[in-house]
Amino acid sequence: MSHTFAVRWLKAFRESPEAVVALYADGFLFEDPILGQTITSREDLLRVFAPYANADTENGIGINNFRIDEVVGDEKAAIYRWTWRAPTAAAFVGVPTNGKVPGARGITFHIYDENGLIKREESFWDCATAVSELGLPVDPSAVAKLPALV
Repeated sequence: MSHTFAVRWLKAFRESPEAVVALYADGFLFEDPILGQTITSREDLLRVFAPYANADTENGIGINNFRIDEVVGDEKAAIYRWTWRAPTAAAFVGVPTNGKVPGARGITFHIYDENGLIKREESFWDCATAVSELGLPVDPSAVAKLPALV
C-alpha cells in the first residue's frame, strides 16, 4: 500500500480504536510476538488499541505519537518502518518512566485483501532499547555468555 494508507492507519490510532479496527478485514490475524499477542476478534483488537487514542495528558497512559519512516510494498502487502513515542506516559510495559519519554522503533508487515483492508498484520519492535533507556538493566552481552545448546 502507499505511504498515504500508512499515515491513515496510524492517524486512526489517535482518532479511536473503532477507526483503526475499521481498516481490518473480516477474518483478520493480528500478531505482536514481542507482547505475545495473537488476535482474531474485533473486540480484542478494540481493547488492545484503545490506549492509543488517549488524549488525556494527566492519566499516565501517555499521548501516543507514531511516525512512518518508510513504506515498502504494493496493494497486496507492505512493510512499514515506524517510530513511536509516548510523552506523559507513566509506565511502559510495566517499567516506570520516571519522567522520561518512552519510545521505540519497529516494523509492521501487512497483507491486504481485495478491498484494501488488512487481513494479516505482524509487528516487531525494539522493546529492549526502550526499557533500557528507562533505566531497566538490559545487558545484550549476556547472550554471548550463554552456553551453547548444541
